[in-house]
Amino acid sequence: MRLLSAQLTDFRNIRETSLTLSPSFTALIGPNGQGKTNAIESLYLIAALRPLRSVPRRALVHSEASRCEVKIEVLVESTGLTHDLSLALEGASRTLTKDGKKCSAASFLGHAVAVAFTPDDLSLAKGGPDGRRRFLDRALLNIRPAYLDRAMRYTKAVKDRNKVLAERGSDDTLDAFDEIIASEGAAIMAARAEYCAQIGPMVVENFEGICTPAPALTIRYAPSLRLAPDDDDSPESTKAAFLRELAGRRGLDRIRRTTSVGPHLDDVELGLDGKTAKERASQGQHRALVLALKLAEITHLASQLGEPPILLLDDMSSELDRERSRQLFESVASLEGQVILTSTEEPASLRSMLANPDELAIYDVNGGTLVRRP
Repeated sequence: MRLLSAQLTDFRNIRETSLTLSPSFTALIGPNGQGKTNAIESLYLIAALRPLRSVPRRALVHSEASRCEVKIEVLVESTGLTHDLSLALEGASRTLTKDGKKCSAASFLGHAVAVAFTPDDLSLAKGGPDGRRRFLDRALLNIRPAYLDRAMRYTKAVKDRNKVLAERGSDDTLDAFDEIIASEGAAIMAARAEYCAQIGPMVVENFEGICTPAPALTIRYAPSLRLAPDDDDSPESTKAAFLRELAGRRGLDRIRRTTSVGPHLDDVELGLDGKTAKERASQGQHRALVLALKLAEITHLASQLGEPPILLLDDMSSELDRERSRQLFESVASLEGQVILTSTEEPASLRSMLANPDELAIYDVNGGTLVRRP
């Protein structure tokens, strides 16, 4: 799929701008703080219905406006169909429009699928588990749009259960939330575990190609829920184990006023030569591992969609050394998908990787204004 054009109105520091995007590479060039990342985030927002970082919706609207809107025209190459998609934010409301008609999130998602690679992703291997959970959830959202509703139901149920715990609510009320948490949580855990198993070999292969010599890499989904030896890993068995664990921890959860088991506490274990990547990896190995993870995400998603996703790269050339930047650009160029990137200057190696350098579109970004170079 390819973005043909985009229009942004009052999104962060961008008052009004239109973009005509290259089918291969579009580069947004300018000093830091001028709006490059904001433009990338607007495209990610309309694809994933969530910003790159967890911020209030009001933070996405220009300080002098009450409403923002992002419009795109996207070509789905597998069907040959073109869709006009619009997302508007005003106060607490969000309005989604597809081909001129208001629609639900479920029918909106999937028409523009994007993977973002930002400097924050470089903490995937050595940071806390919350970043690795976001990595899984964002990847699964692209593959299974219905995953968003499931994750939202789970998150709301945990939040409501925690409120009941804090207010010393009844066991009957907790039983009701436990049922939702166990049902949705078991399905989330199964989806995450399956995804890790699918991309694991790709991550290892990518890592060995990037990092030479490469230590032995392992990747495994690590749920906070521990199954009994006689439990299988089916959703039904996991749900039953989840309910038992929630019931067994209820007294402790009442004391702590929080739900102490579930997907919101799970992790992805990354190991190098039998030790955790956090303990074992050098700075270069950390970055090679993250690059391997993101490339596996993109490759897996392309196989599921039948076409490459849109790739959004935010200032990665300044965060990766020259060799890692070269490997990244070569890898994404080989996928023959559309890439939209930001940088403080034009990456020197970019034009040489394009079969047709004239397909590179460059926009200069300054003070929230984007102007295409002739």
